Amino acid sequence: MSKKKFPDSRLLSDHTPLSRRDLIGSGLGLAALGAGRANAAGSQDRVIEQTTPRAPFNNFRDYLSALEANGLVVRIPRVDQDAYEATALWHRFRDQHGMNGAPTLVFEELRINGKWVRGPLIVNESGHLYAECLAFGLEPVDEGPISKEPFASYRKARDYLEGVVAANDGRYPSIAPVEVSASAAPCREVIRTGDDVDLTVFPFIQCNPGDAGRYINTGMVFTRHPKYGTNFGTYRCHLRGPREIGLNTEPGQTGYTQLMSARQRGEKVARVSIALSPDPYLWMVSGNRLVNRREGPVDEIAVAGGLAGRPVEVVKSLTNEHLVPAHAEMIIEGEVPLDDRRPEGPYGEMAGYQGAYKEEQFWMRVTAISHRRTPWIMNNFTGAQRGTLMAAGHALPLYALKKEVPAVVDYFSDNRAVGVTFVSIRKTRPHQGLEIARRIAEKNYFAKIVVVVDEDLDVTSQQQMLAALGTRWQPAQTTHIYESMNGLPLDPSAVRRGRTSKIAIDATRQWPQEGGPKRFPPLNRALLESGAPDALANVDRRWGELIRNWRVG
Repeated sequence: MSKKKFPDSRLLSDHTPLSRRDLIGSGLGLAALGAGRANAAGSQDRVIEQTTPRAPFNNFRDYLSALEANGLVVRIPRVDQDAYEATALWHRFRDQHGMNGAPTLVFEELRINGKWVRGPLIVNESGHLYAECLAFGLEPVDEGPISKEPFASYRKARDYLEGVVAANDGRYPSIAPVEVSASAAPCREVIRTGDDVDLTVFPFIQCNPGDAGRYINTGMVFTRHPKYGTNFGTYRCHLRGPREIGLNTEPGQTGYTQLMSARQRGEKVARVSIALSPDPYLWMVSGNRLVNRREGPVDEIAVAGGLAGRPVEVVKSLTNEHLVPAHAEMIIEGEVPLDDRRPEGPYGEMAGYQGAYKEEQFWMRVTAISHRRTPWIMNNFTGAQRGTLMAAGHALPLYALKKEVPAVVDYFSDNRAVGVTFVSIRKTRPHQGLEIARRIAEKNYFAKIVVVVDEDLDVTSQQQMLAALGTRWQPAQTTHIYESMNGLPLDPSAVRRGRTSKIAIDATRQWPQEGGPKRFPPLNRALLESGAPDALANVDRRWGELIRNWRVG
């Protein structure tokens, strides 16, 4: 990807129409979302300035600046969230550009409960796949201006991280954090305690009309266990008043386990800190299982430092012993009464469906907050956008799977279809495909539908995966169904929470020894590429612009 391609970010006013011509008319595709208003001469390319922050990013603001410099940010001055404009706007961006190809949205001011609340509120901060490369100082792969979901950048970042894991004995490296004083911590610029705390004045929103209310849904929630140490994870928090939030941790999550353990030990209160809008490395660790807690205590902040290649600066919480990111935008601290649980939900879940109302869930009494003078708040439209950058979360299990099953070529747990996992293999013997599909279904609780295909197919392409099911799969002889296994607790189709049936599918070309045809014909596309190896490149040179902009008059 050339560094000359990305113009300044677009600022959309309340009445600025955003047309298809705006998006692709300059020939820059999604990068055009970062352009200023179009003029007769078209947008002016520029070289990304050397002052643009580069990886590793010390804080969320530097990371967002890098996204903006690469044309991946759209700024919107005002939205009426009482009319769910921010929600609808995100859905329209996803409709047009896919979950992995849409820009980051920055809402400068939002109408919430009849009042205009100052932002910014940032949505889809990790969504565009170019960000997978930018977070690690890699040049994104330019797949053309109309590429809806540029998976080549994701693959490049994942390959890099797989190399990091391989060089570190199958795990991510750790760099110990460095504690700084409160005066050196940007998250301590403003401090409020007791009755001075009012979380309702910040731009936390109700994402969907079906939700129980406003939510803080991108917080890193810090809990502690005397043996296994500190954990932080991303759990939704229902904003129920100035100083009360629901704390939704699910069974099986470490936060839930640690709170329940404290209750079983006879403790009455758990002291918790929540960090908002951290750097991208902390955010990756918060949203992914990147450590193995069965090996004993781990320092997840040190793992974030290892991903960044530099230590994370931390500061002690105001009211407890948790060390929290010094460069976060906001820190919320409080007490969780372990013997008093309250109703929570419903809320739109990650599977894209409305989650259940819960009679009893943990909650937190907020005792202190600190924040930057104008905190930048992340929001996640859960189930409609992805959460953290995913290359780090995928590289680790892919490396382990390849070590265990050398026939595996590629693996993709499809974030566009929760519970569906695609795997490609280098097939060397009959029945190998179904054996591998069964192995993954049995070991990965998240994998409800496992489809194994040949190595000539791209596991990130839903089109190719559906085509393999239609043309290479014979359901009667290459399928195994499990009646009941551990599964995703948020699966809306599950009758019993956390239990699911599963299906393992071998969609590789079936050999005669497996009951397949005596001769499996080649793909037409493969015949074109082998029989006329220069044809596609010649067409790209002669008619590339026409192909890209065929509807732009």
